[in-house]
Amino acid sequence: MAWRTYQRYPRETIPAQNIHVNCIESQNEKFLLIECDSQEDPALFLHKLNLALEIFGSDLEFHVAAKDGFVALPQTFKIVNWLILPAGTYTQEELKDKVKQTISPKLSKTVKPVIEKRLDKIGSYQYSGIVIGVGGYKGYVIYHFPQKSISVLESDSPNNATYVFNHSDWEQLSKKTKTEIINNNLAIKRIIHDPDWDQKIDNLLR
Repeated sequence: MAWRTYQRYPRETIPAQNIHVNCIESQNEKFLLIECDSQEDPALFLHKLNLALEIFGSDLEFHVAAKDGFVALPQTFKIVNWLILPAGTYTQEELKDKVKQTISPKLSKTVKPVIEKRLDKIGSYQYSGIVIGVGGYKGYVIYHFPQKSISVLESDSPNNATYVFNHSDWEQLSKKTKTEIINNNLAIKRIIHDPDWDQKIDNLLR
């Protein structure tokens, strides 16, 4: 893969909001819900309203929560951002297929093999399990290496970085948005996707 450097006007990366659209069924009807809290940041509240208008259009309805409100979320309701695949549950080929399914089909034919090569590189070392991002986390894959007390996060974003976390922090980190994880420096190591990436991964996992 060729690398080049050039000057350009500085860009500001604005992280996307992590908004859940919840689908529930009540009295044989299905409802798509975006929960809003009047105490939350006004900018986030406005973003949710605009998002709802964009998604639902003229079908949008507003309902204020009450004790006997319009609809209640079941007590067992849980938002799942990750699909956990323990080692031994699937064959190596099945795990590879599931990991590659997370790669965006929108990636170019030249970029996709680069992403697959990185995932194969990390997966070539002995891991205890894989966690695949779903929903807003799609494109993110985490490999667990408890013997080294680390978990390694890779994504399908080219020219980004690989993130290394304390394995014991996995439960806590899984409840945070990807923006919080990256912006709050929760990683113990950040390995940039540069020509030395392969060697750095070898040094980390060997």
